[in-house]
This record gives sequence, structure tokens and C-alpha cells, in this order.
Amino acid sequence: MPYNLWLDTVPFSTVNGLTSQKLAFMPSEMENTTLIYALLGICSAILVVAVSRVAYPKPYPGIPYNKQSASRIAGDIPDLVPVISSTNEFSNSIFTITTQKLGSPIAQFLFPGMQKPLIVLEDPREIEDIFLRRNKEFDKAPMTINIFQPMFPKGSLAQYTTPELRAQKRLWADVMTASFLHRATAPRIHKAALELVELWRLKATTICANKPFPVLDDILDTTLDAIWSSVLGDEAGTMDYSIKKLQSELDSKPRDLTPPRGTFIREQVDYISNTISQVSNTPLPKWAGKIVTYTPRYRKFRRTITREISSLMKAAVEKFQKLELESLDNGDADQCMMDLVLRRQVLQAKKGNSPLVDPTKDESMLDELFVLLVGGHDSTANVLTWFIRFMEAYPAVQTQLRKALNTAFPGNKVPSAEEIVHSDIPYLDAVIEEGFRFAGVAKASLRQALVDTSILGCPVPKGAEIIMNYHINRPPIPVDESKRSETCRANVVKTGDGLQGRAGFDLDKFDPGRYIIKDRETEKERFNQHALPSIAFGGGYRGCVGRKLATLEFRIVITLLVLNFEFVDLPEDMKSMAATEKIFRQPEKPFAKLKVL
Repeated sequence: MPYNLWLDTVPFSTVNGLTSQKLAFMPSEMENTTLIYALLGICSAILVVAVSRVAYPKPYPGIPYNKQSASRIAGDIPDLVPVISSTNEFSNSIFTITTQKLGSPIAQFLFPGMQKPLIVLEDPREIEDIFLRRNKEFDKAPMTINIFQPMFPKGSLAQYTTPELRAQKRLWADVMTASFLHRATAPRIHKAALELVELWRLKATTICANKPFPVLDDILDTTLDAIWSSVLGDEAGTMDYSIKKLQSELDSKPRDLTPPRGTFIREQVDYISNTISQVSNTPLPKWAGKIVTYTPRYRKFRRTITREISSLMKAAVEKFQKLELESLDNGDADQCMMDLVLRRQVLQAKKGNSPLVDPTKDESMLDELFVLLVGGHDSTANVLTWFIRFMEAYPAVQTQLRKALNTAFPGNKVPSAEEIVHSDIPYLDAVIEEGFRFAGVAKASLRQALVDTSILGCPVPKGAEIIMNYHINRPPIPVDESKRSETCRANVVKTGDGLQGRAGFDLDKFDPGRYIIKDRETEKERFNQHALPSIAFGGGYRGCVGRKLATLEFRIVITLLVLNFEFVDLPEDMKSMAATEKIFRQPEKPFAKLKVL
């Protein structure tokens, strides 16, 4: 009961009879107000403590982290933002302010308390071990799934490891076998590469003679032509159009050139690549991606590419349905990746006397084709662009590579696809592997712990997400060997630790020699694929499915380029090795100056 009401109900005589001692303990109105404010203050303090416990970062125990970041609501974000702003590389910025700053191969990136920390791992051996030998402990992380799933819900990139995913991967597995790639894909890549040589020869002898010019767009067109024809068996015609357009300009005889299919296909592929990059850099990629799918621009992309693919699917199905079982049972009619998959579906339907499910309505097939086109176009183009920068920056390597190629193909500047594919050139193999390593096009990858486990002796709880550095371009931070997993220690006994030997020297330089060793019996040089952990494409069951395709394309294109051109010295302002990270890292200065050989 409030004090003033209590006085009103008690007889005055009773109050008057109270001793002064008792009256002293009765609160005055001022004291009552003070008490209320004190109680409110205590409640506010309790509320602040409760909110703080929710809002402040909550580091995982036993894993290093920035102590200062743990004491502020924003966690590591205030340190991250200026580094990204100065470098344009999101992934490397995370490593810079965590593992590199703390001098630890494993650390935590702290988000505000509503989001769990991100474990950061920067040890090549341990990363390779997780990919290859610890698949039961780690799978795709929700962060990765959230980026791709809204736009490609049935693509393999956007799925956890489930029976459905395993069936889908089996369906497409044979399109990446060496025999299929060499027979069906290599000639298509070779054709696109020869058109690039023709275009650059024209540029280098006319409008760009003795002058640098940007190369990324030409390479993007080349890889689009190569991947479109390799996957779908159709000609995009982008490079042929570029050649004819330039020739028309040089002849001063304008021609009525109709842009080919590849022009608007490139527009759609570029759009979705940029969109994925933008979505991945938002605080809530899942919802950002979902919103994108309702926009007219995304629907145009989906409608355009689906229309093009569907028409090619229908033509392929009609072709295969006319074949007898015996012809369907071998792969002679397969001219592209889509052919192989559709032929087998037609074969299965005929053998079972069952109707063929319309492949143009199969969302998983369409999404997988989208993923192949986007991934195979952008990533390879960026690796090739970096390679051109490396050739200019490391002329001794360029000279040695050209010498090895001239020895393998004496007097032949245009070896066939078959000759290139089946040639044994250790230094070329080394250049390819070093190119993938040093370019670091796919800078990092995310995994999620499926069980309570540990990495480098640190406890990793189930559900924790780990970002791992693919880019081996600096000496690894020392690790106590006893803290490594058993499988990691066993593997180094088997293959050795190249990071501690010749291969691990000067990782900030482009040096293919790190992959070359001498055969003890023949004294001949040979390529050592185990010189360093090979993590540029991830690895294991969830590794990049296009690794063999990318390697084949890289091999054919750089062989033809180096045999036909010398990449000569650039002006100082074009020699930068700075990068911009979108989905993939691309050079900020993608220029070349060519001398025709």
C-alpha cells in the first residue's frame, strides 16, 4: 500500500503515539522516490547485463581471438571494414585481422553476439587433410549454401551431402573423366584458343602494335565460347564475331554484322556472376539472394538461359531417340557434356520401356548446367588473366616455358588439341600447377563441422563454420606437429612436407621450379604434383567438379599463346599485382603488350 494512503487509514492517535524512534524508520515521500529510482536503476543494470550477454560476441573456448574485439558489440567488424576498403579483397582481409594478426594458424572472427563466430584456418596441410580425409566430420557450410541456393536451388553447389546430391553427382561424373574431356571437349577448347590467337595477332599488328591493351574481356569471351560449346555442343560465336568486327573496322568497310548468340549469353552470365558476388557480401546473403529471384532482371536471366538450353536439349533428345539401343549404348554420338547425360537417360527409358521425363522440366539438370556455365566461364578466365600477368612479371619463366614447348613441338606454333593433351612436358605441368597456386582465384572456402571435433588441437563444436585459405602465397605459421590430426601426420610420412623444403621457398613468387624434381633412375626432370598441398580447387567429395576441365583448358590456351606471342614489359603503372575479389579474384590491371612470334 502506498505510504500516503496508509496514513489516511490509520487513526491519528495511533500515529501520534508512535515513538520518535519508530517514526525515524518510516520513509518520507522524498525517500520513497529515491527508492523507486534505485529499483529502476537496478532493473536497468540487470537489463543492460542481459542485453550485453546477447549482443556481445561469444568466442568459442580454446581457439585464439582478438581480445579487444570480444569487448565490443561489433566484434571484429570495425577492424575488417578498413582493410577491405583498402584492398578490395574480402577473404584475405579476414585472414589479415585474425590468423595473421595473432600469429596463429587457427583463430576466430567475432561477429555480434546474435551470430556465432567464424573459425579461421590458414594451414595448407590441415586444410588439405580436412578436404581429402575428414569428409565425415565436415560438409558445405550454411553460409555457402545460403549464397547459391536461392538462385540455383537444385545445383550441386547449393546442396548439403544427401542421397539426392550423390545421385546427381553420379549422373554428371563421367563428363569430367579424362577420356571424355580429351575426346569431346579438348577440340572445342582448342578452337576457341585459336580464335583468341587470331584476334590478338590482329590487334598486335594493327591498333595495339607496341601498345598495351586490356585482355580480360577477350579471355572471358574465349572461355565462354569454350564452356558453352563443351557443355551444350553449340557455338556461341563470340570470338569469331570479335575478329570480324575488328577486321571490318580496319578495312574501313562497315559490315552488317549481327551479334551472335554468345553476346547476350555473355551478358546473362556476367549478370549472374556479379549478382552472386553482391549477394555474398551482404549481411544476410540468403534473404538477399531470395529477394533477387523476384526481380525482373533475374527472371530475364533465368528465362533467357533456360530458353537457349531447352532448345538444345530438345534437339539432342530427338537425335538420340532415333538411335537403336546398340548405338545408344556407346558414347560415339556424345559431342558435349549434355549429350552424355541425355543419351543415358534416353537409353534407360528405352531399356525400361518407360516414357522419357522431359529434361527441360528437370530443375536439377537446368541448375547444374547453369553452375557449369557460370563456374567454368569466370574462374578459368581469371586464372588465364593472372597467367598473362605472371608471364610479363617473370620473363625467365616465360622463356623457359617457351623453350620447353618448342622442344615438344619443333617448328609447330599450332599443335593440335590431341598433340597438346598427350604431350609429356614436365615444365608445362609445373607452370599450370604454379599458376593455380599463385593466382589464388578461389581464395577461400567454407565448411561446417558435422560433429564435435578438433582442428590443430583446438576444440571445434558441432555446427561451427570454418573459413579456410586456399591461397598458398606466404610461409605457413609454425604448428606443433603433435596437434595435427592422425591422418595429416600419416600423410606427411607418405608424401613428405614440401612446405619445409625447396617447394616451400619464396611462396610470394611465381616459380614453377618448385614442382620439378629429378628422377633418381633416369636423371630426367619430372613433375611432382605432391610438392605442395594442392588446395586451389578444394578437394575430396565436395571439391570443385571442374578441376580437370579447368586444367585442360589452361593447358591448351597457354600452350598456344606462349608459342605465338611474347609478353613484353609493361609500363610501371600497369604492373600492379593488386586484385579485386568478387566470386573470384581478378587482377586490377589486366593488361598485356604482345610481340608476335
